[in-house]
Amino acid sequence: MNIKVIALLASCIVISSLSYTWLLHQPITFLTLINNIFLISLAFTIVGASLFVVQGGLFNGIAYSFKRFFARVTKNGAYAFELDGDLEFVHAPSYTFTYPLLLAGILGCSATAILSIVFYL
Repeated sequence: MNIKVIALLASCIVISSLSYTWLLHQPITFLTLINNIFLISLAFTIVGASLFVVQGGLFNGIAYSFKRFFARVTKNGAYAFELDGDLEFVHAPSYTFTYPLLLAGILGCSATAILSIVFYL
């Protein structure tokens, strides 16, 4: 993984948190920054985890089953199946930014969780 990409994504999290605070006309305090950074980091984590699941091939079997089902049920699919023979297995897409996105989101969530514990103690 490239550290520059992770640092870039972490800086995007902080900048988007500041702009989110500014757009909602909230006072810029330490607590609002912690909350907004956590929310944006959580969104990055969810998107990164979703890409990780898709990239891992969880839905390949489901997509293959749907292709087989529609090839057998519809007339055009049955005709194409007779010409081609067996259907090929669907391969999962590969993304280069999955791991940096996931890691930047996890680091942001864990850092803000630690900061909020320190803030409230």
